[in-house]
Amino acid sequence: MCLRGASAAEKFLASHSGAKLRVLVVWEPILPTDFTSPSSSSLARIADQRAIQFWDPNHLVAQDLNSRASAKPLQKKPDCCLSRGFYWDDVILYTPHAQWRDDPTPAFLNGPVVHVIAALESALREIKP
Repeated sequence: MCLRGASAAEKFLASHSGAKLRVLVVWEPILPTDFTSPSSSSLARIADQRAIQFWDPNHLVAQDLNSRASAKPLQKKPDCCLSRGFYWDDVILYTPHAQWRDDPTPAFLNGPVVHVIAALESALREIKP
């Protein structure tokens, strides 16, 4: 995730303060300035307790997401943010009770985070019971 995306994610969470959401924020070395894990000030951009943040220097999450997407050729791919074969700065929304082991298809997948919040809002409204 990038810093602008982190701020957009925090704003999104704040606008859904009562919603039962869980957000996984994966910070990766994509840009030339990403030579170390995110600083505490970067992590503080997403203070919401529903967000779990971690540093993935080896792109393990991105690799797994890429292999899952490749196995589903009809699944829509994000409009942006591909670097060195890794999608980054994207939002992925899964339906409630989706289990990673079941290889769920995302209800929403696109980026960059800062530009797709309105579309994410629409997708979230569609899956809410």
